[in-house]
Amino acid sequence: MMQKNGNIVSLKNFQSASRQAALDDISAQAFMFLREQAQENKLPMRDVLLEHLLGIALVIKAVEGQDESARVLQEIAKQINGDPTT
Repeated sequence: MMQKNGNIVSLKNFQSASRQAALDDISAQAFMFLREQAQENKLPMRDVLLEHLLGIALVIKAVEGQDESARVLQEIAKQINGDPTT
């Protein structure tokens, strides 16, 4: 009987963790940039974030369609509400 190689699972987990770390880093950098720009322009951070979120949703709509944009916003709402299915 052949043994499964545990390295495959470990590599997949490592790649997933590395990908998440990169996503977290990019998101943090984007947030810091938006915060700095909001401060420099004397704008409320809330307004800047809402405008940014709307812009992202509109780009997704233009590129991937209205259904995908709505799905992404629904996923965000689930995360905010603490839905355990996500």
